[in-house]
Amino acid sequence: MDRALVSLLDPALRRLLTLRRDQLAEDGLDLDEIVHIIVVRPGDTLAEVEAEAGVAIGTNLVDGRKLGDPEFEPLFEYVNRKDGWLEAVMILSDDGFGLVLFVPDTIDIDPAISLLLRRCVAA
Repeated sequence: MDRALVSLLDPALRRLLTLRRDQLAEDGLDLDEIVHIIVVRPGDTLAEVEAEAGVAIGTNLVDGRKLGDPEFEPLFEYVNRKDGWLEAVMILSDDGFGLVLFVPDTIDIDPAISLLLRRCVAA
């Protein structure tokens, strides 16, 4: 995270990452032990994001339904839109370890990723 925050980043993304880092630090949590953060860029595919995440986010792990099935429900805890970014959180284990995706809220993102997140974005 420290390396990412000193690199060239969209200012809004830098603010979001800094906020989340500080919130977790306030709670005394070690970032590496509690969260895997993925910043999705234009050109990244759902398959590539799933490979990086190590989890099939386009599949409901409870009932096996996949993105595209009319009854598919994503397993994100929440998806928020803020400052041109979508932030999606998925808790992966009972100890609270989670996956956080930061995705630019733009039209040049993989349509499957856009569909997945926009289905559950907070109003």
